[in-house]
Amino acid sequence: MKRYSEERTEAAVRLLIENLTQNLNHSGIILDEFEATHNDRSAMNPSSTPALVAGHFALKDAVDKINNELNKK
Repeated sequence: MKRYSEERTEAAVRLLIENLTQNLNHSGIILDEFEATHNDRSAMNPSSTPALVAGHFALKDAVDKINNELNKK
């Protein structure tokens, strides 16, 4: 039972990193496209843009923290 639980935890962490990384990549692409089509002044007008920026960097922080924990082993 203990081994099974450990295997499920490892699989969940792998899946979590995969999903976070995929979302990080997608948000990065969208932000790059947005930056290419908007000047500095208009870039922060839509309220969703700063929210996406905040989410993007939160995803990056989460991936980094998870990887740091895994590298402690």
